[in-house]
Amino acid sequence: MNYEDLKELIRYLKKVTKCSECNNRFIDKDVSVLATLPLEAIFQLSCRKCHNTMLVNIGIKHEREHRSLVTKEDVNDMKQFLNTFNGDFKNLFNPSKK
Repeated sequence: MNYEDLKELIRYLKKVTKCSECNNRFIDKDVSVLATLPLEAIFQLSCRKCHNTMLVNIGIKHEREHRSLVTKEDVNDMKQFLNTFNGDFKNLFNPSKK
């Protein structure tokens, strides 16, 4: 996990997480990074108001790594399909017509 991923996760945590005891929002200094792995991180959130401590484990998915590119063949296949498609979506998605 890189620094930008960690920054994004901390922004996300502050946005969506509140203290489980007093419902207080967290700020940057309330968040500690305990561990990181390539696709996950463990955070400790310490509430400055009631001193409650929470552990949060977040996994991430690198969309950059999982994004498939559209090939020229994909575009040609879609063009061929659209040239012969009659516009009948009901029959296209009806499993009994296959």
